[in-house]
This record gives sequence, structure tokens and C-alpha cells, in this order.
Amino acid sequence: MNKANAAQDSPWPVLVTAQAANSQPEPASEPSSEPACFAVLMNRKAFRKSREAGYPWIIHPATGRLLPWPEKPAIVSLSEGAGCYLLKITPAPRPYGTQPPPQINPDSRQNVNIPEKNASAEPAASVMQTLTQLIAKRRHEMPEGSYTTHLFREGLEKIRKKTGEEAVELLLAQTPQDIIYESADLVYHLLVLLEASGLSWSEVTGELERRHTS
Repeated sequence: MNKANAAQDSPWPVLVTAQAANSQPEPASEPSSEPACFAVLMNRKAFRKSREAGYPWIIHPATGRLLPWPEKPAIVSLSEGAGCYLLKITPAPRPYGTQPPPQINPDSRQNVNIPEKNASAEPAASVMQTLTQLIAKRRHEMPEGSYTTHLFREGLEKIRKKTGEEAVELLLAQTPQDIIYESADLVYHLLVLLEASGLSWSEVTGELERRHTS
């Protein structure tokens, strides 16, 4: 990733103003409302997704993942300012807490460790099993605030589209770190797609084994 792209992927603070539901826009001659005290971050990917969806996507302070703003408030306006994003929403449900989130960039690959080529496959298999079980649990329980829950609520076609988007991002990845990060994103969304389709990862590995032994 070049320096220009890295700068675009860095999270920026979001200056949020709230407009009451069904309220009339303020006349241009009147001062704008005071910024709401919401401590949120948004990077380039979140900005793009927000513009496409019509409701804000922000960086979760605990996990660093991109998640929709709870209750999906409508975007009145969204633009880039000087070192920040300017967001007006209506109504204004509280985001993920009021404390400033840590400086997490979920699109940063600087700390990704590239495993040795002869590393054991057993830990990877264990991770896949744990992840598939967690995704199935999320689909059964549908906990609030979970990105996986959000995907299941969007439905199968949206999950297909999102998986396709992640595949494109992998194709565009240039550095080893980028390829690893985007591959992990794609595998996760593929597992969600399989679960939503009533299929399992073991069926995929079974097909791979069949091809290998045939």
C-alpha cells in the first residue's frame, strides 16, 4: 500500500451534529446546531460505505471493525473537512459509548505477522472450527451490536454482495500484509455466506479432499 492510500485509510474523527426527526433545516443565516458529543472514528472505507448506504458506518472502539451506527440514523449530510469528517444525522441515537475510542485503524496492516511457511496446520484448523461455530451461534442468538448479526439481518443476497466486494479487495491487494488481511476478511465473509446458505466449511474441505485424491 503506498503512502497516499495509507493516509486515506487512516481513521479520522467525525464531527457529528444531530437534527431532530421531522425538523426543518436551519436557515443559512442562522448558526448551526452545536456538535453532538459523540466520540467516533471513520476511515475512507467507512466513509464510502456510509455514502452508499445512507446511514453511518463507524469504527467500533473495542474491535476496530466497521459497523453500522446503531439504529441506522439517516444521513442528512456527510462530507470531508480539514482532518475530519463532517456528519449530520437524524435522529441521533448514541453510538458505541462516549469515551474517545482507541486509535485503531482496522485497515492498517503494519502489525500483521506473516507466519512461517512450515507452520503447523493444526492451529489454523482449530481457528476455522472455532470461527464457524461462533458464526453459527451468532445466527442463532442474533446479539445486538454484532457485525455478524448485521450481515444475517441484511439477508443472503446482501451477504453474497459483501463477499464479492471482499474478493475484489483481495484482488486489489498489493503487499503481503494486504493480501493476508484481505484474505482473512474474505474467508470470514465466505463462512457467513456458507452458514446463511445452509452449508458448512466441512463440505468445502470435503470437496477439496475429493479433488486431491481423485
